[in-house]
Amino acid sequence: MAVLKVEHLHKTFPGGRGRDPNKVLDDINFQMSGQHFVSLVGPSGCGKSTLLNIVSGIEQASSGTVTVLDDHGKPARMGYVFQDPRLLPWRNVMDNMLYVHDDRSPQRREQLMRYLRMVGLDEHVGYFPSQLSGGMQQRVGIARAFGVEPDLLLMDEPFSHLDAITARSLRDQLQDIWAQTKKTVLFVTHDVMEAVQLSDRIIVLAPGGTLYEDITVDLPRPRKLSDPKVATMQAEILARLERMTQELARSTSA
Repeated sequence: MAVLKVEHLHKTFPGGRGRDPNKVLDDINFQMSGQHFVSLVGPSGCGKSTLLNIVSGIEQASSGTVTVLDDHGKPARMGYVFQDPRLLPWRNVMDNMLYVHDDRSPQRREQLMRYLRMVGLDEHVGYFPSQLSGGMQQRVGIARAFGVEPDLLLMDEPFSHLDAITARSLRDQLQDIWAQTKKTVLFVTHDVMEAVQLSDRIIVLAPGGTLYEDITVDLPRPRKLSDPKVATMQAEILARLERMTQELARSTSA
């Protein structure tokens, strides 16, 4: 598990050819820790993926601080699940799992097999990416991220490129894996239904990269889309997002 602190975070990308700089994140502050699954939601362009990339170290903040520590106060180990699985096509499933590890011992292979079993791919270790469906490839990506035994797992819209039926199945699998591992997860999505189904907490970012609302999701697990409580909370959050859009429109026209 990890402790993540984001304090007064700003990110501005420079403009080009006479264009103004693009402010993506504007004074973001939040903290998360323990066995929690937290989702970042908001409209396109509000800085969700940029925030995730800053937490991971892929991007640098313009100002502010991001601290990620493990339970012992040391720098936390992070895993990352991207929008696409990013598998090496010339390596089979197990070799793609091993690629991010220096240790390739039998013990490491068995540890990785545990996560492949969790995603139902333990019979496919010798397959190459071209022999797998898109959903199966993404399951390898999820298993690989869990396989590094991260203190903090970052997930950037991992189901956005999949069809609805496959995405629904993978969300159910992710709930099962998370219930077994209880990792600290920061998850980016534009899908409110997905956020309600998976999260303990939903952080809403507004256009312009400001933190609009921080919502606790207090629903029993596992959660099914057919549960009326899940549907009700989804509707409540969508109403809040509509209100946010209306408030921004009024402030812009004023």
